[in-house]
Amino acid sequence: MHESDFINHSVTVMFCPPFWIALFEMHYGGQYSVAKVIIGTSEPTGAKLKSFFERLDYSNLPYTKEIDDPANRCNVGYKKMQKKIKHETETDNYKNAFTKAQIELKKQYCELKANNKHEAKKRSENLLKRKIELRQIKHKEKHKGH
Repeated sequence: MHESDFINHSVTVMFCPPFWIALFEMHYGGQYSVAKVIIGTSEPTGAKLKSFFERLDYSNLPYTKEIDDPANRCNVGYKKMQKKIKHETETDNYKNAFTKAQIELKKQYCELKANNKHEAKKRSENLLKRKIELRQIKHKEKHKGH
Protein backbone atom coordinates (compact mmCIF):
# COMPACT_ATOMS: atom_id res chain seq x y z
CA MET A 1 0.00 0.00 0.00
CA HIS A 2 1.15 3.48 -0.82
CA GLU A 3 1.08 6.39 1.53
CA SER A 4 -1.44 8.09 -0.78
CA ASP A 5 -3.95 5.25 -0.19
CA PHE A 6 -4.58 6.32 3.40
CA ILE A 7 -7.21 8.85 4.46
CA ASN A 8 -5.90 11.46 6.85
CA HIS A 9 -8.54 13.41 8.81
CA SER A 10 -7.99 16.33 11.12
CA VAL A 11 -10.42 18.40 13.17
CA THR A 12 -9.77 21.97 14.29
CA VAL A 13 -12.06 23.83 16.68
CA MET A 14 -11.67 27.57 16.25
CA PHE A 15 -13.42 30.86 16.99
CA CYS A 16 -14.60 32.76 13.93
CA PRO A 17 -16.60 35.68 15.39
CA PRO A 18 -19.35 35.27 16.50
CA PHE A 19 -19.32 31.46 16.12
CA TRP A 20 -17.22 28.55 17.35
CA ILE A 21 -16.75 26.21 14.39
CA ALA A 22 -15.24 22.80 13.75
CA LEU A 23 -13.17 22.43 10.56
CA PHE A 24 -12.88 18.88 9.23
CA GLU A 25 -9.97 18.48 6.81
CA MET A 26 -9.51 15.33 4.74
CA HIS A 27 -6.41 14.32 2.77
CA TYR A 28 -6.80 11.29 0.49
CA GLY A 29 -4.71 10.17 -2.47
CA GLY A 30 -3.24 13.59 -3.14
CA GLN A 31 -6.65 15.26 -2.82
CA TYR A 32 -7.82 17.74 -0.19
CA SER A 33 -11.30 18.75 0.94
CA VAL A 34 -12.74 20.54 3.95
CA ALA A 35 -16.08 20.80 5.79
CA LYS A 36 -17.27 23.38 8.32
CA VAL A 37 -19.80 22.75 11.10
CA ILE A 38 -20.96 25.48 13.48
CA ILE A 39 -20.78 24.48 17.14
CA GLY A 40 -22.42 27.58 18.65
CA THR A 41 -21.82 31.11 19.86
CA SER A 42 -20.66 30.37 23.40
CA GLU A 43 -17.24 28.88 24.09
CA PRO A 44 -17.63 25.08 24.17
CA THR A 45 -16.54 23.18 27.26
CA GLY A 46 -14.98 19.72 27.12
CA ALA A 47 -18.29 17.99 27.90
CA LYS A 48 -20.14 20.05 25.30
CA LEU A 49 -17.52 19.22 22.66
CA LYS A 50 -17.69 15.53 23.54
CA SER A 51 -21.47 15.43 23.17
CA PHE A 52 -21.26 17.50 19.96
CA PHE A 53 -18.82 15.05 18.33
CA GLU A 54 -20.82 12.03 19.54
CA ARG A 55 -24.06 13.35 18.00
CA LEU A 56 -22.44 14.51 14.76
CA ASP A 57 -23.25 12.47 11.63
CA TYR A 58 -19.86 12.19 9.95
CA SER A 59 -21.24 10.61 6.77
CA ASN A 60 -23.26 13.75 5.95
CA LEU A 61 -20.57 16.40 6.41
CA PRO A 62 -20.73 19.05 3.64
CA TYR A 63 -17.23 18.58 2.19
CA THR A 64 -16.02 20.89 -0.57
CA LYS A 65 -15.00 19.64 -3.98
CA GLU A 66 -11.68 17.81 -3.91
CA ILE A 67 -8.63 19.76 -5.04
CA ASP A 68 -4.99 18.82 -5.37
CA ASP A 69 -3.46 18.55 -1.94
CA PRO A 70 -1.19 21.57 -1.39
CA ALA A 71 0.96 19.47 0.97
CA ASN A 72 1.97 17.22 -1.94
CA ARG A 73 3.36 20.02 -4.12
CA CYS A 74 7.06 20.59 -4.64
CA ASN A 75 8.89 23.03 -2.42
CA VAL A 76 8.93 26.64 -3.57
CA GLY A 77 11.33 29.28 -2.34
CA TYR A 78 10.33 31.31 0.70
CA LYS A 79 10.18 34.67 -1.09
CA LYS A 80 8.21 33.30 -4.05
CA MET A 81 5.72 31.65 -1.74
CA GLN A 82 5.41 34.85 0.28
CA LYS A 83 4.70 36.93 -2.86
CA LYS A 84 2.18 34.37 -4.10
CA ILE A 85 0.33 34.31 -0.78
CA LYS A 86 0.29 38.10 -0.58
CA HIS A 87 -1.13 38.34 -4.10
CA GLU A 88 -3.80 35.72 -3.37
CA THR A 89 -4.90 37.25 -0.08
CA GLU A 90 -5.30 40.70 -1.65
CA THR A 91 -7.90 39.48 -4.16
CA ASP A 92 -11.57 39.82 -3.24
CA ASN A 93 -12.17 36.06 -3.38
CA TYR A 94 -9.76 35.38 -0.52
CA LYS A 95 -10.15 38.41 1.73
CA ASN A 96 -10.12 37.42 5.40
CA ALA A 97 -9.30 33.79 4.53
CA PHE A 98 -5.88 32.86 5.83
CA THR A 99 -5.75 29.07 5.78
CA LYS A 100 -6.31 26.63 2.94
CA ALA A 101 -9.43 25.38 4.72
CA GLN A 102 -10.88 28.89 4.90
CA ILE A 103 -10.05 29.47 1.23
CA GLU A 104 -11.86 26.28 0.19
CA LEU A 105 -14.87 27.16 2.32
CA LYS A 106 -14.89 30.63 0.77
CA LYS A 107 -14.90 29.08 -2.71
CA GLN A 108 -17.79 26.81 -1.75
CA TYR A 109 -19.68 29.78 -0.30
CA CYS A 110 -19.16 31.80 -3.51
CA GLU A 111 -20.40 28.89 -5.65
CA LEU A 112 -23.52 28.46 -3.48
CA LYS A 113 -24.13 32.20 -3.56
CA ALA A 114 -23.90 32.27 -7.38
CA ASN A 115 -26.23 29.27 -7.67
CA ASN A 116 -28.77 30.81 -5.30
CA LYS A 117 -28.63 34.10 -7.19
CA HIS A 118 -29.19 32.28 -10.49
CA GLU A 119 -32.15 30.34 -9.06
CA ALA A 120 -33.69 33.51 -7.58
CA LYS A 121 -33.38 35.24 -10.95
CA LYS A 122 -35.13 32.31 -12.66
CA ARG A 123 -37.93 32.39 -10.07
CA SER A 124 -38.44 36.13 -10.48
CA GLU A 125 -38.48 35.81 -14.28
CA ASN A 126 -41.05 33.00 -14.08
CA LEU A 127 -43.17 35.06 -11.69
CA LEU A 128 -42.99 38.05 -14.02
CA LYS A 129 -43.99 35.89 -17.01
CA ARG A 130 -46.91 34.49 -15.02
CA LYS A 131 -48.09 38.00 -14.08
CA ILE A 132 -47.91 39.11 -17.71
CA GLU A 133 -49.90 36.05 -18.82
CA LEU A 134 -52.57 36.70 -16.17
CA ARG A 135 -52.77 40.35 -17.19
CA GLN A 136 -53.19 39.38 -20.85
CA ILE A 137 -55.90 36.85 -19.99
CA LYS A 138 -57.71 39.45 -17.86
CA HIS A 139 -57.42 41.98 -20.69
CA LYS A 140 -58.87 39.50 -23.22
CA GLU A 141 -61.74 38.61 -20.87
CA LYS A 142 -62.51 42.29 -20.40
CA HIS A 143 -62.76 42.92 -24.15
CA LYS A 144 -64.61 39.75 -25.19
CA GLY A 145 -68.00 41.32 -25.16
CA HIS A 146 -71.15 40.27 -23.39
